[in-house]
Amino acid sequence: MHDSASRKTNWVLSHLPQVSTIAEIALPASEFALREAFSRIPGARFEIVGVVAHDAEHVMPQMRATTSDIAVLQSVLETDPSVIDFTLLTTRDNRGLFWMSWCETVREIVHLLAKSDTTVLAARAANSEWRFRIQSGNRDALSSVYESCRDAGFPVEIQNVHEQTTLAKDSRGLTTQQYETLRTAIDRGYYDIPRNATTEDLADELGVSHQAISERLRRGHRSLVKSGLSSSGDGRV
Repeated sequence: MHDSASRKTNWVLSHLPQVSTIAEIALPASEFALREAFSRIPGARFEIVGVVAHDAEHVMPQMRATTSDIAVLQSVLETDPSVIDFTLLTTRDNRGLFWMSWCETVREIVHLLAKSDTTVLAARAANSEWRFRIQSGNRDALSSVYESCRDAGFPVEIQNVHEQTTLAKDSRGLTTQQYETLRTAIDRGYYDIPRNATTEDLADELGVSHQAISERLRRGHRSLVKSGLSSSGDGRV
């Protein structure tokens, strides 16, 4: 009887929505990265692709840049004090994907943001300011990140704090691809107002076509709506 009750409890817990704290942390580029780039190319925009922090040596390894002249940006990156080394991987129109190696200060700040109980979901920069989208299990963890950065002398500011409910994919009829796409869309700010990512950005992130992203989003939304409508009226656990 005990084992049966335990299994039922575990099943219920695994299908309950998970609530986490999401916040944006802002930091001037002059105190973090690409100060020289913004000084010489004020209209440039940057976004970290994929994992923000993997380990002590691999911090923000891939960066997408949007600027009017990629060649000029390459020249600027060669003199930017926050950049140790870089390689241009691909270009398309006015966008370039770079492999980056950053200075010690950049690595230190990222690791302060990405503590064991927090996750950096996204990082982007524009108008001489970096913004990090942070997820933590609770607000105490977020406060700890803020205090650690401040104690180390980095003038971070916390903005747009809110609670987010994460749906359990297995109970909502989503395929793995649909879940991955919806999760990426949430993490990248696709559903934010104003929108911080486009379907083209999601396609680049996941390495698929724009059409594939649109279909995954549409079908994923349909599955979530159907699941929500059916579960709201049947009274089942």
